[in-house]
Amino acid sequence: MMAIDNLKDIWKNQEASKIQFSETDIYKMIHQKSTSIVKWIFYISIIEFILLIVIPIFLKDNAIDELHIATFYKVTNIISYAVTVIFIFIFYRNYKAICVQDTSKKLMTDIFKTRQTVKYYVAIQLIIGAITSVFLLYRLSHTDVFTENIPNNVNYGLLWIIYVGAILIVLLMVWLFYKLIYGLLLKKLKNNYQELLKNEYYS
Repeated sequence: MMAIDNLKDIWKNQEASKIQFSETDIYKMIHQKSTSIVKWIFYISIIEFILLIVIPIFLKDNAIDELHIATFYKVTNIISYAVTVIFIFIFYRNYKAICVQDTSKKLMTDIFKTRQTVKYYVAIQLIIGAITSVFLLYRLSHTDVFTENIPNNVNYGLLWIIYVGAILIVLLMVWLFYKLIYGLLLKKLKNNYQELLKNEYYS
């Protein structure tokens, strides 16, 4: 398929004797690409939800019992499931909304909403991850295994800085993962949005 930018140039500079690419043709291509992107966002969110269900199966219950976090573990799981299900529904609604759009202005609005929704989803998941990590670190620091293996002359301030730094590194890796998975799709949506703006400007 020819790049949209090339088609745009052809449309603007074409001669009467050549094949005509109308604004409607370009809009249809942008609409099709946007629909496909939002559909992939929807699919990825479903895969993530499945992983949230499958991964805990392989976690050892002993660690949960030793840290006395059974209740916290259940609550955070429920919250994570609920957040993911809610956003799956929103992603699906965005997908259906974009599928039926027949005006460029409405399509631009839906693309913008989809991009914002993904950003909110990533932000909420990172916040949940940060809260969970801090709580687990707190519980771990109060276990006998932790206190018995820490030398008496250790600098606890420095130790906590190291632990917090480790949490930040993990959260950064999670953010980079989301950036890789969703970022590429959002970039394409942004390009589509900007192309629609150009069409509105020239029309």
